[in-house]
Amino acid sequence: MVNNRIKQLRLSKNLSQEQLAEKSKVSVRTIQRLEAGNEASIETLNLVAGALGVPVKELFDDSTAQENKIQNAEEKLHYQLQSRHDEFKTVQHLYSAGYIIVMLLWGVCFNFVHNDIWSAVMGVFWIGGWMLMGPLKKLIILKCVDPKLDAKYPLTASRIDKDREDK
Repeated sequence: MVNNRIKQLRLSKNLSQEQLAEKSKVSVRTIQRLEAGNEASIETLNLVAGALGVPVKELFDDSTAQENKIQNAEEKLHYQLQSRHDEFKTVQHLYSAGYIIVMLLWGVCFNFVHNDIWSAVMGVFWIGGWMLMGPLKKLIILKCVDPKLDAKYPLTASRIDKDREDK
């Protein structure tokens, strides 16, 4: 049996066991077992710590007894976060490069339009495209990129800093 602070941390954040289970993407039974002091895998500890917004070492009263497990958990989490950040940054760069190319090609089309009305319409769409760049990028990240990265790097799924680079 392991003394831990999971129940105390959960209550301090005003979360029920069900809410913590949903937020950390584990079962309610797993939360109950953890609060009862049962052993847990490194992955489970990382998920619960991420959902509570604390490092894994803060889950335990006496972290020296669990030092090896905590160190392994933090190493796995750091590796997944770094890998996720690298992939996320690559997706952002690809999106930006693709968008700039499309907008430059659209701008080149102005040379081939000799009608003032069509030229004005194309200009409005060109400006509108630049204005839509930010919201479109957020939508793509929210609906496409994040779910795939959450599945690929499960320890990062419940973290609020999952898409931000470490400082």
